[in-house]
Amino acid sequence: MLFIVLISVILFLYVLLILGYVIGWFKTKEISQEIFCPKVSIIIAIRNEEECIVRLLKDLKSQIYTKDKLEVILVNDHSTDNTLSLLEESDLDNFQIINMKEGEFGKKNAISMAVSLASGDIILASDADCSFTPNWARIMVSYFANDHVKLVSGPVTFNRHDGVFQSFQSLEFLSLIVSGAGAIGIKNPIFCNGANMAYRKEVFLEVNNFRETNTVSGDDVFLLHSVKAKYSDSIVFAKKEDAIVTTSSEKNFSGFINQRKRWAAKSSEYKDIASIYASYLVFFTNLSFVFLIAMLFYDNSFFSFFALFFAIKFIVDFALLFPILKFFKREDLIKWILPFELFYSFYIILIIILSLTKKFEWKGRTHSK
Repeated sequence: MLFIVLISVILFLYVLLILGYVIGWFKTKEISQEIFCPKVSIIIAIRNEEECIVRLLKDLKSQIYTKDKLEVILVNDHSTDNTLSLLEESDLDNFQIINMKEGEFGKKNAISMAVSLASGDIILASDADCSFTPNWARIMVSYFANDHVKLVSGPVTFNRHDGVFQSFQSLEFLSLIVSGAGAIGIKNPIFCNGANMAYRKEVFLEVNNFRETNTVSGDDVFLLHSVKAKYSDSIVFAKKEDAIVTTSSEKNFSGFINQRKRWAAKSSEYKDIASIYASYLVFFTNLSFVFLIAMLFYDNSFFSFFALFFAIKFIVDFALLFPILKFFKREDLIKWILPFELFYSFYIILIIILSLTKKFEWKGRTHSK
């Protein structure tokens, strides 16, 4: 039947895509840490993060980096809680708070404002709910000892929590991290995570096109795509344990769905061919899986083909997930890979549909995209 041939082609292309990411992950090697200490500016946009501020400031203060070469710029995006007062109590060295003007809001605007004021040659970006090792800044910046490097994508993981819901979030998130890292490893970057990335200030000022996109998020992906378009072989992944940034997963199901809708919404403005191709291929692969399940209710003779499809997809996905779980020391999640495979196809289709038809909330604001 024609649809069997079509699904087989989709699966074949999916296998090639994922195996490419696996190869890219293993091609990414740890670099020797050179003594390299340029002026670096840590930039973080903040809105209503009073619960995180004390820990954030503590982690920033703990950074092992030459003090007169490190500045911290925190941009207050009209916080309505105690965030600003807590920031003003800080005794951080080389620390400044920027309050966004009335009529200006959002992470992309906050970053653009901070970069324009930064004195560092290297910009190191993260989020307020993140935790860092004392060597985080030093490790991320060390990659720029190579003049060819323009942008560094760093590893991010969720805080460790027990339970099915939290485990699913962690496993899905790490699948995205390893896919992004693997794509960088084969010199065809598709995305990174704004919770841990660094770039040259001059490159940001040259290629930044945040104002050309309507999505409220995407400060990470759209910058990566712009750098890739201009400097195709200048992006690396920081495969170092001390470069890991830890962030928070969503506490409840509604927050989780809302977050995923926000992530999916920005894909509608992708212009990078590799990112568009990967997005559609993943979607159609999962759609094929759901379609085959539906077909079983009408004709169980499809079971053999369905079993083969599932087995191949599971094996290739396992090959992708296993190394990233070892890297983050999250082998406890291995037992969830099989349930994840069964559930994920339905979930990803739902998220894509919702991202096209429903609004989402972010930082107390409602957005249509």
